[in-house]
Amino acid sequence: MARRGRDGADRGVTSVEPAALGPEIAAAADDGHLAPGWLRLGRDGRLTAYASCAEGLVRWTESAPGSDVWDGPDLFPVEGWAGRFTLTQDAGGFVWFAGTRYREGTPNGRELVVAAQYQTGRPLGDWRAVGNPFPEKEEEPRPPLGDPVVLPDGTGALHVLATRFGTGVRGRTRRADGIWDNWQDYQGKWVRGPIAPLVTSQGRAEFLAPFRGGAAYWSQGGPDNGFRWLGRMEADAVEGTYSSYETGPGRGTYFWRHPADGGVVAYRPQAPAGPARALMPLGGAGGVGPVGITRARINGYDCTVMLQRGAEGYPEIAAYPTEGEQYGAWWAPVGDRCAGLPAITRDARGAVTIAMLDTEGGLCIARQDLTGAGLAFGPWCRVG
Repeated sequence: MARRGRDGADRGVTSVEPAALGPEIAAAADDGHLAPGWLRLGRDGRLTAYASCAEGLVRWTESAPGSDVWDGPDLFPVEGWAGRFTLTQDAGGFVWFAGTRYREGTPNGRELVVAAQYQTGRPLGDWRAVGNPFPEKEEEPRPPLGDPVVLPDGTGALHVLATRFGTGVRGRTRRADGIWDNWQDYQGKWVRGPIAPLVTSQGRAEFLAPFRGGAAYWSQGGPDNGFRWLGRMEADAVEGTYSSYETGPGRGTYFWRHPADGGVVAYRPQAPAGPARALMPLGGAGGVGPVGITRARINGYDCTVMLQRGAEGYPEIAAYPTEGEQYGAWWAPVGDRCAGLPAITRDARGAVTIAMLDTEGGLCIARQDLTGAGLAFGPWCRVG
């Protein structure tokens, strides 16, 4: 079981038989507890996959770069674990997690927690409680809190942000010297669901805060600056389907699903006025949830590669020249039925690598065949 630190933080890892956790992992994934971007490449070249179950966070780790042998699933128990989590990775390769746990004596019985994995395969650091940004008493049933997110900017500061419909966006920053600031109110009373975060290669953090019919855009002027409201865009979106990726130096593209058919659209708030600032359709009708994004060179061209869970529950993949949405994207199935959302990244060789959880909660991996032309994949391998 987990050990408890002096400050009440959860520690430790419990190894269990894969068959014991599989059904729990699959059920949690199908309930939406699988974080977008759950496959990550560490500084040592090994991949790590993260999921959730009723007791806490679950992890699989590649035994060596490019290996089909993985360790896990390993369970990191969290007392009072609410199930949902988000994650991100900073410039130093640290993976940061944010989630919610139930705890007596806290406002409304909930508090936000964050943790970090500093090295591939090593135990997570302590889960640190950062408080509840919405301590107001709940007089009546209200929509659930948006999943908290953590943004590590280029100065070493850590920003934790959460949303609540009817109240807005609130955030708390841990400065590079380790001191936590108080919660700040970014307003946005009609914000729905979690924000869509992005940290550029220049270390600047920004986010979209969705509301019904559009989203507000917030950004740092640069690393070590506070967030400034930079305007809003009007566009319908399926709630909970936003994702983002840096597609140019210091410039991000945001993706979400249009409610008319579930198709993917793209938008670049930092682009000059003109066609690039319009909503750009990319197909994928009928898909669900946010798309996974990476970039890779395909036939010599810089391409943006998208992965989604299609209408029939199978992973589907598409690619197009980066920031060339006008060329369109063609989607193709690339695996069996999966639990939750599939994930995508590049491995130590630069090969596009896709991951999914099968319906029994097992981890399956497929990698790009770098010996051939185009975006072709080798066979799926069940690794854990």
